Formats: sequence, structure tokens, C-alpha cells
Amino acid sequence: MKTIYLARHAKSSWNSGVVKDFDRPLNNRGQNDAIKMAEEMYRLSWSTEKIIASPAIRVKQTCKVYCEILNYPVENVEWNSEIYAAYTITLLHILTSLEEATKSVMLIGHNPAMEDLLVHLCGYTEVSEQQQKDGKILTTANVVKLTTNAKWKDLVMDELHLAKLLRPKEI
Repeated sequence: MKTIYLARHAKSSWNSGVVKDFDRPLNNRGQNDAIKMAEEMYRLSWSTEKIIASPAIRVKQTCKVYCEILNYPVENVEWNSEIYAAYTITLLHILTSLEEATKSVMLIGHNPAMEDLLVHLCGYTEVSEQQQKDGKILTTANVVKLTTNAKWKDLVMDELHLAKLLRPKEI
């Protein structure tokens, strides 16, 4: 059994004064939501062998909170710049390139790619049950747990099982 955790960074500050989108930090709500989500993942005994994350500031801040609370060494995080402006195919390539011995991975990134990957892997029918009233599935700080019996290189559309979706406002 393989486990994939897809995580979207926590809420960032649009009024931080930084010029580049890449450099936007978390706002207070984002920082609090990241802590809340990490504590819930810890409570659920969600752990991962590998974390691959965007190097954007808001993702780094989210990831560092997760690492601290989940006891994952931040120096082992793979900061992958391809995740920052990724398309589904890029994220899928990252997953299908994992070593087979790896049993669990967490990808931390951005929408729309993270949500598109979720729909691609699980299928719209399974994922649509998780839609909010505004039609969104993965809002900021959401983390989803997916499971599969497939080999990494064999991941295909509509094959994974959405085990659980965590949202800060539902904890």
C-alpha cells in the first residue's frame, strides 16, 4: 500500500509588501491553520517517509510547521522548484519517478495544480463529494490522504482512493 498526502500551503498575505508572488509569506491565519493541521495529522498518526515541496516562501513556512510537529527533519525536505508553477503532468511525473521502496510521500504546493492532481488521481466522481459550496475542493491549508496499491511508475487516472480530506475549519 502506498500513501500520498497532497497539501496546499496555508493562507498567505497579499498585503505583505513583497513584490514577487513567490515571496509571499503566511499571514496570521495561515500560521495558525498550519499548526492546527499539523497537530491533527499528528493526532491521526499521519507520517511520511518523504516530503517534496515548492520552495515558495508560503510553502516553506507551512512545511516547516509540519516538519516540527510531525518530527520530520526539515533538512530532508526536497525543495522542488518545478512545483511552484506546476501543471498536473509535472506533479504526476514527480510521483511516478519515486523509488519503489518509498511507501509514503507528501507533496506540498499550490493550486490549481494540487486540486487538478487530486481529481486526476481519484476521479471527479469521488472527489466531487468533497466540494465546498463555492465549488472548490482544496482551499488553503487543506491536506488530503490518498492510498493505492499501484507501483509509483504505474499511477493512472481515477485509480487512487481518497481516504480523508482535512480542512482547518472542520477540525
